[in-house]
Amino acid sequence: MADLEEILARLTQQVDGCVAAAVAGMDGLVIEQYPREGSDLTAAVAELTQALGGLRATVGNALDGGAVHEVIVTAERRTGYARLLEGELFCLLVLGRHGNVGKARLYSAEAERKIIGVLA
Repeated sequence: MADLEEILARLTQQVDGCVAAAVAGMDGLVIEQYPREGSDLTAAVAELTQALGGLRATVGNALDGGAVHEVIVTAERRTGYARLLEGELFCLLVLGRHGNVGKARLYSAEAERKIIGVLA
């Protein structure tokens, strides 16, 4: 079975405009990221963890929406896509300005079972 770095490398190759990917825990710690050099996702993951916790509480409880599965944040130059995984984990993809969010959703769903399998 592939290791996490291989899985994340494949995700960045499959998703047009993807510049970085990471697997992290809801404790705010990065488990693995790709590429390892050039983009440190530590601060982004820590901030995103706080936002995801708030969204889970708001959407899941206050709005009676159930479990949150995906979050997309768009900015002027980047798009962040987070897929919440089982076991208090999430996968983050950082896309460039013209990144393909549809492919991010599709391929991260396919990678989810592989990620969980590696970490089991």
